[in-house]
Amino acid sequence: MYFINPFKALRPTKENASSVAVASTDHLGEDGKKDHLKKNPWSYLNVFDAGNESKSKEQFELMKEKSILQKENDTCFYIYKISDQSHEQIGIIGTAKLSAYDNLHIRGHEEIFLERAQKRLRQMDNLNAQIGPIYTIYPDNNELDELLKKEILSQPIYSFEAIDKCKHEIWILKEDQKIKQICDLFNSINRIYIADGHHRMEALSKLSEFKKHRNPNHTGNEPYNYFMVAIFPQSQVRLLDYNRLIKDLYGYSPNDFIKEVKKKFSVEKQSSSFKPNKPQTFGMYIDKQWYSIELKKPPEQNLFHIINLDINLLHNYLLEPILGIGDPRYDNRIDFLAGFHGLDTIEDKVNESEAEVGFSLYATQVQNVISFADRKLNMPPKSTWFDPKPLDGLLAYEFE
Repeated sequence: MYFINPFKALRPTKENASSVAVASTDHLGEDGKKDHLKKNPWSYLNVFDAGNESKSKEQFELMKEKSILQKENDTCFYIYKISDQSHEQIGIIGTAKLSAYDNLHIRGHEEIFLERAQKRLRQMDNLNAQIGPIYTIYPDNNELDELLKKEILSQPIYSFEAIDKCKHEIWILKEDQKIKQICDLFNSINRIYIADGHHRMEALSKLSEFKKHRNPNHTGNEPYNYFMVAIFPQSQVRLLDYNRLIKDLYGYSPNDFIKEVKKKFSVEKQSSSFKPNKPQTFGMYIDKQWYSIELKKPPEQNLFHIINLDINLLHNYLLEPILGIGDPRYDNRIDFLAGFHGLDTIEDKVNESEAEVGFSLYATQVQNVISFADRKLNMPPKSTWFDPKPLDGLLAYEFE
């Protein structure tokens, strides 16, 4: 049995691909989302935002009926390249057996919230399909990387710029010998790490169990025992900073707050926005002024795994003791801002009084993610922002 397998994707025709597939709506905002829906009637956003399950199902079936979406004739792997001016990553889309998730060949690093997972489960059960792949990472393998690089010398079936400002390209690989070679290579790698899609992953696992219990003739080989994954090499994935905005100063004036920060941190004024270029340093924007801040003393050793992440350093030494921020999963005084928004957005939010202070962080490193997953530990909330991400709807996987 193979760890990673080829499959027959349900995918848009070439002329419809750019308007059907969707990037994270974080790139759009509410007005942009409405505009996108209006201009792209066959966008998968019109399936996800159809208002109720019957309308979503109806829209999805209509896309198939009108041949906007077509099922692949052959069992294939799909090579996926995402690039912008400064970055490129080349991976592969296939399927993995859900039992590999239970057996820890597929490892995650995030805590699962039941409500979010159940929402995903209802959506996939309603459509009887997985619309976007789980984004995963594999430990670097030169042989596999070289194989993929050779395959992308030919013409892609899709090549377009999406709303995330990245170029997305897909190649089909269907030669039996190469498919077997890729399957064998992944069997030797034998583990992948979830970058993005933990709640979808949990939902897929539960959905598979539901379908198994409904099927008196269950064999374990049905499509619902598998799920779609986009797998990229560890050295090519990119993590951006995940910054913090705090809505109030817990009663402090800006000057008094800075005095409190100076008790544990070295604080220096900066003439422009400050983006940390090494771990355990932070930018702080308050009262129209940027500062760099850095702990005066090394973190306490007894906090080991907890404190070695920058987001925990900031929380345990500043946000919680000085600003009274509690559990970031539930405290509505803290907001999170993905790095692609830029530091200008921190300034705008603070200047417009949507927040009183903003913090820029050094991006979490991929090795941190892998280390936590290997130890079966959950990273703190809002630790990672992988960018770019695979699109939803470029390839879909049906459970029958």
